[in-house]
Amino acid sequence: MPIKFALIGDGAIAKYHREAIKHVGGELIWVLDPKYSDLAKIEDIEAGLYPSPDYVIIASPSNYHRSQIKMILTCEKFKGQIICEKPAFLPWEMPIDSDRINIVLQLRYLPNLPKKADLVSVRFVRDEAYFKSWKGDARNTGGLFCNLFIHYIHLAQILGADFEGVVSEHGEQERFIRRWGVGQYDKIDILNIDMQAAYNRMYEDILAGNGIKPSDLFYLDWTLKRNSELFGYGNGSLGKTITIKNELM
Repeated sequence: MPIKFALIGDGAIAKYHREAIKHVGGELIWVLDPKYSDLAKIEDIEAGLYPSPDYVIIASPSNYHRSQIKMILTCEKFKGQIICEKPAFLPWEMPIDSDRINIVLQLRYLPNLPKKADLVSVRFVRDEAYFKSWKGDARNTGGLFCNLFIHYIHLAQILGADFEGVVSEHGEQERFIRRWGVGQYDKIDILNIDMQAAYNRMYEDILAGNGIKPSDLFYLDWTLKRNSELFGYGNGSLGKTITIKNELM
């Protein structure tokens, strides 16, 4: 029988999960999202109104992640695994340490990712309108580090590299991995990538019994919190070049 999946939140990011489920030969048995029914509630899962899947995918807004994880883990009718989009926990929330949680940090599953690098460098272009939207509201997303920089700081840590990031109102977006050589360097573009391939490989890893667990991310969480306090959670960091050295690795 196919592995059964359920999806909480059916926004833009959910399309990658849907395709990854197809890739691994799984079956999506139900979707919970207000756009389909404003009567459907997360508590309905605990009440047993939905059939129990092998995996529940949490792709809802970030400020709902922890409460939904907690509810699913304590639901007696569900004994399976959780796949949760980043961040699983906002900086001011107590993380839940459970091997049943798999956190989505798909860039580490990019094909041909080097084993070692010197610098991960990113530039995001976001204007004041972004910071006035729900996506730019740190109360909903955890701020710049948890929402924008998290993937790239994570890459820097697993590659043993420094991180350099900037959010500016103007210019071109750039995201690179750099490896220095003698008089030259390799510049690997991680802006124009096959995102679906990364999700597919991530699902393969999770189904093989691996995945990224909360206990794997203690150093990343510490880095995000520390630098959020240093540089700010919102548009106070606009235009600042943020450098995080490979200080504890």
